[in-house]
Amino acid sequence: MNVNRSSIFLSILVVFVLSFDQSEISRNELNETTVFNEIINWAKNGIQTPLFRDIINYLITPSKARHLDWSRLNSSEAGIFCVICKSLTKYFLALRRNDTSVEKIQEIAGNVCTLLNFQTETVCHGLIRINLPIILYIIDNEQSITHDDICGILLQNQECSDLSKKFDWAIDVNDDPPLVFDIYSTGKKLKILQITDIHYDPLYQPSGNADCDEPTCCRRGQNTNGKLNEKSAGFWGDYNNCDLPWHSIVDALEHIKTQHLTFDFVYFTGDIIDHGIWETSQQRNIESIKKCFTIIKNTFGDIPVYPIFGNHESHPLNLYAPDYIKNDSLSTEWLYELMADIWIEAGWLPPSVKDTILKGGYYNMSPRPGFRIISLNSNVCYIYNWWLFYDPQDPGGQLQWLADNLLIAEKNKEIVHILSHIPPGSTECQHTWSREYKKIINRFAHVIAAQFNGHTHNDEFNLFYNPNDSNQVINIVWNGGSLTPYANLNPNYKVYEVDNNSYVVQDIETWMYNLTEANENFLKRPNWFKSYSFKEAYNLEDLSKNSLNQLVDKMIKYSSILQIYHKNFFKHAAPSLKNECDNDCLKEYICRIVRSSSDDKSECNNLLLQFI
Repeated sequence: MNVNRSSIFLSILVVFVLSFDQSEISRNELNETTVFNEIINWAKNGIQTPLFRDIINYLITPSKARHLDWSRLNSSEAGIFCVICKSLTKYFLALRRNDTSVEKIQEIAGNVCTLLNFQTETVCHGLIRINLPIILYIIDNEQSITHDDICGILLQNQECSDLSKKFDWAIDVNDDPPLVFDIYSTGKKLKILQITDIHYDPLYQPSGNADCDEPTCCRRGQNTNGKLNEKSAGFWGDYNNCDLPWHSIVDALEHIKTQHLTFDFVYFTGDIIDHGIWETSQQRNIESIKKCFTIIKNTFGDIPVYPIFGNHESHPLNLYAPDYIKNDSLSTEWLYELMADIWIEAGWLPPSVKDTILKGGYYNMSPRPGFRIISLNSNVCYIYNWWLFYDPQDPGGQLQWLADNLLIAEKNKEIVHILSHIPPGSTECQHTWSREYKKIINRFAHVIAAQFNGHTHNDEFNLFYNPNDSNQVINIVWNGGSLTPYANLNPNYKVYEVDNNSYVVQDIETWMYNLTEANENFLKRPNWFKSYSFKEAYNLEDLSKNSLNQLVDKMIKYSSILQIYHKNFFKHAAPSLKNECDNDCLKEYICRIVRSSSDDKSECNNLLLQFI
């Protein structure tokens, strides 16, 4: 999920902070050397000079800003973010390379994080405690890493600094002309369910504190003062920064089973673990993962489920190590083994896929002749995956594997669905990985009937355009939204009507319940309802590439259509819709729809020229 993870995980390195309070310090004084020297003086001698205090006052984070998604910021303050990032990462790199003890580094990092109000003291120290061993291993074993590299990745959208050459790599993609083959519609249909971003919180407490100072609220133990906050957690979930209680997950699955009776396939696109990310552990994650996949299996029985990894499944959050890292305290092997065994034992996947799951969390299989499902672990491209600093070049060989398997699918005349958690065109996906992924899609778009993502929690879609013709859509990506309401959303799932032979999505039903209404009548089960049919809501004949291209054109011409999209994007949740979406806000939806590579704004810029 977006919202808070950028601020949370940048706090591990304490790289930069938000807020620009009025202060006597000039922005011109906030250069890398000044900040670096002040931090060194304070850490060594405990002296807070007037300049140091001015810097802290200038940068201190207001609590309300902790949940902002900094990966999307492109403001005039980007230069300041970059200065702070470089100053502090340079300092912590120097500490480690001068043999400063782990305990001392942890103490300094915790003090800086707390001093700047980056998170509460508890959260700061929890995050640093569980992330620091991996960060220090990377620093110790990759001597070439610099503060420019770290900030160049974390602030890639602010163009903070140039990266080392190792971060610019390419894979081999077959350059033969596409082998295009005819696929006819049979008139028969498949029904596919997509569930994504459950975020089950074992600590959820109805009537708990829904307005806490931590990354996730509504949890046991957060009312430490003995008083109930005026914002109390709802029984069925909460619009604030809260995840789902177990009874809400049970209700959702029971409703799906009763309402829809059966599906041909179920796509689960990641994120079981909650947002209590400063206190995760392998054991707690294992318990939640097993519990959720058990109920999914019990609900759907013999219906095949095709699951993937979310960025929250790992411990610590976001971190997917290279397969050759075997140290138990650093490796992701425990998670790969766990998931592979659960999925294979459930009968969803054949044993033959285990090798690639253990290598990098990805697999492909053919559930029926002429159709292939390719499931990716796009979490490796996440800019908050620290292992990108250590081994950035096609982690796990996944993209080369994808290109090779799409070539096989093309030769076999197979149609493909691709599942991945983080949208590869997201601003949070590392630029090179995103660029190379797009290169693969450009070559094999004709065999890919659809892509399915999660992660953002929003109801949205994304288009890939022909690199040689900006008016031609070549591929479509559908996002499943989220079962969790985190944050300011209604819970939802999606049902896809898919052609039985071309595997093209023909319509989508989005189902949800109104969280306010459900909590007001908490003694009754939530009232799940079909929010809308995609085809009907946007008055489309079909969901073909041409129709969606025309839809974008209409969105540019008629803001009323974008307003409908705006409401659907937030799943009709009142807290997210209380503020008017003006022209600048509406333009951002166009950019999100057409951005298929994290570093390419060309499609967005071209279309915005037409925006009325």
